[in-house]
Amino acid sequence: MYGLGANAFDAQAVARIYTAKQRALNDPLIVHIAAPEQIEHVADVSALTPTQHQRLDALVRAFWPGPLTVVVWRKAAVPANVSAGLDTVAVRCPAHPVAQALIRLAECPVAAPSANRFGHVSPTTAQHVLDDLDGRIDLVLDGGATPIGVESTVINLTTDPPQLLRPGSVTRKQITAVLGVPLATPELQGDDAALPSPGMLKRHYAPRARLILCKDEDELLEQHATLSAKGDWVGALLLPSHTRARATIHPHFVLGESWEEIAHNLYAGLRALDAEGVSTILAVGAEESELGEAIADRLKRAAAQG
Repeated sequence: MYGLGANAFDAQAVARIYTAKQRALNDPLIVHIAAPEQIEHVADVSALTPTQHQRLDALVRAFWPGPLTVVVWRKAAVPANVSAGLDTVAVRCPAHPVAQALIRLAECPVAAPSANRFGHVSPTTAQHVLDDLDGRIDLVLDGGATPIGVESTVINLTTDPPQLLRPGSVTRKQITAVLGVPLATPELQGDDAALPSPGMLKRHYAPRARLILCKDEDELLEQHATLSAKGDWVGALLLPSHTRARATIHPHFVLGESWEEIAHNLYAGLRALDAEGVSTILAVGAEESELGEAIADRLKRAAAQG
């Protein structure tokens, strides 16, 4: 995922992220570090209980560098606007070589959300960033298409049991296997409250077109026929196995068959159909298992009514 970065210790630089993205101030950022031991620069890990500290160590050993974000207690050196005013901070050590090089050259932790207009489809190419933010940012480092496609998994380690705040490519099953405890699901106070993690708003990752989720290919074809008869221009996100829909619905975007292919292509597909100018996008919802949980989460939020 392309990110819009600023010095995590500079409150004014962080504020510019919110301005450029037109981001809600209750939606926190993730602080990115170049090496696991740098977490102590931004997080007060001593405030964790011994059990919570063991869980942090286990997750770091298993998944860093990589697409896992941990929520821990924030050090005072990190300005409050990084974390929407909360006493916690979300931290990740990315594996991508461009991100690693940038953080090391910056010689500071980098606070960064996705590099897109707030609430819009996340960017997986440099062109996606320019489509949303050209003229609002200083430059883009083009690292090619992102390898995974969906945002990092976010785990809150300040609670017992730990909470899965945002599903991602590091799956619930993988984390549970490492921690030995099931993950809880947090109760949210509403979209106006300060959120413990990005990606928790009811409506997010949304294309300009209306997105409608269907239970299977039959329902998707029924929706297409009904909406087309009303004059809607309808596109669809499809799988290779949706042979009837592929022959019937134009334009369409084929995501792929495996969870990994679907995750990699999901945002590109939504953006491609938006670029075609369709008024409605149809898609079959994902099964909420393994990586499918993250895909289902993104689709549900993208389809939610604002």
